[in-house]
Amino acid sequence: MIIPVKVPFTVTADMTKYAGPAFNSNPDSAYLQQKKEELETYGVEICASLPDSAEFVQLLRDYCGMNEKNDISSIALQLEEDVAILHKGKLVSICFCFPSGFVPASKLGMNFFDMHIPVAQGDTLRAASEKVTKLISREGSSFRRYVWTISSLSGLSQHPAYTRPHPHGISDLYFRTETQTTLGLANEICLFFVKVEMKPLVYIWDDIDNRKLILESINSMSEVVLDYKNLHTVKDILNRS
Repeated sequence: MIIPVKVPFTVTADMTKYAGPAFNSNPDSAYLQQKKEELETYGVEICASLPDSAEFVQLLRDYCGMNEKNDISSIALQLEEDVAILHKGKLVSICFCFPSGFVPASKLGMNFFDMHIPVAQGDTLRAASEKVTKLISREGSSFRRYVWTISSLSGLSQHPAYTRPHPHGISDLYFRTETQTTLGLANEICLFFVKVEMKPLVYIWDDIDNRKLILESINSMSEVVLDYKNLHTVKDILNRS
């Protein structure tokens, strides 16, 4: 697992050019089973498409080499990664089985700026919306970005319907990362893949360099960011551990 933690903590569109595969062509069956269970539970809350999105879903299907699949949920169930499609910067189809505290279908039809309005201290990210949209939608372009947090929920899904256990120590916490990969196609279409990973924080905390990095980063977060990411209790636990 990559530890994409920076000091000080900032909310920016810190994408880097990427030349590798956008998704794992040999998915872990455990991921696929968890996706199936999430779809059975939350259905249209986590998987939805605009009425005129069929042609875009077909492009995703073709890119993933799944010729027999005709809807985004069928494609997503064959991938470890969550998937979404943007056209001219607008979200036209999404299947996020492992969302990070939001209801994916609620973002349908939004552009990059609107999708990130709730993000605390996200002015820099929102200000870059137009530039980011053009970059990720350029044919042949591919970028990668990492997002991290710490949660008391152990599952890959952080759907807001799940009750977060109250943590008492490091052993109650989990380190969560999202590897976000974009792929630009013709006609301002962008495929968006998100690989979610969870690991008990204790295994990362044992490394003194990781411990120092995470602690310094979380201590650099503003109150509004700590509120947004639900990290006040986590910060207290880390500082006394």
